[in-house]
Amino acid sequence: MENNLYVIHHSKAVEARALPESLLPLSREGIMLASPIVEASFWSKVEAIYSSPELRAVQTAELIANRWQLPVYLEDDLSDMWMVGAGLEQEQYEQIIGEHLEGKVNHQLLEPYEDAQRRIVHCIQRLSQENGQRSFAIVSHARILTVFFSHLFGRRLGRNGWLSIRTPDLSVINRQTWRVTAGFFSDLDAHDY
Repeated sequence: MENNLYVIHHSKAVEARALPESLLPLSREGIMLASPIVEASFWSKVEAIYSSPELRAVQTAELIANRWQLPVYLEDDLSDMWMVGAGLEQEQYEQIIGEHLEGKVNHQLLEPYEDAQRRIVHCIQRLSQENGQRSFAIVSHARILTVFFSHLFGRRLGRNGWLSIRTPDLSVINRQTWRVTAGFFSDLDAHDY
């Protein structure tokens, strides 16, 4: 019996500076981009999907759930590390997040790294325990997922690691060994993130 954790980075949201990030819905392009993940055959082995309550994550989870008749449960602890990016140039935004993830600064607009790591690790450990030997999926955000994978690999993954996660993207973790067997970060040894 498979005992996997399927880690999904949500699909592409609309660009609307007037809305808070948590309220951004998927764009039409985001719905189309999610199709390969939505149609993947592994979903027949998944028992449940846990999603960040942020709209783009929920809508990504719902695309999958509707296709495969899976339950979706909202988990606050799968929420992103908050940052208000409005008004920042993309390069400045990426630099701030990268430095935060790398431990160079603890930026005031982002959740403290250690707090975020405790939150996401505890959440995934709890969900893993609750699901026993059943495979399940989470839908979350690249920043907080980078923090989780940093825990998994025992070292901080920085800006390059965070930016290497596509929108949407998938990673598969074998829950018996806690090794990444497919998808993003499965080639970690071959790259210097």
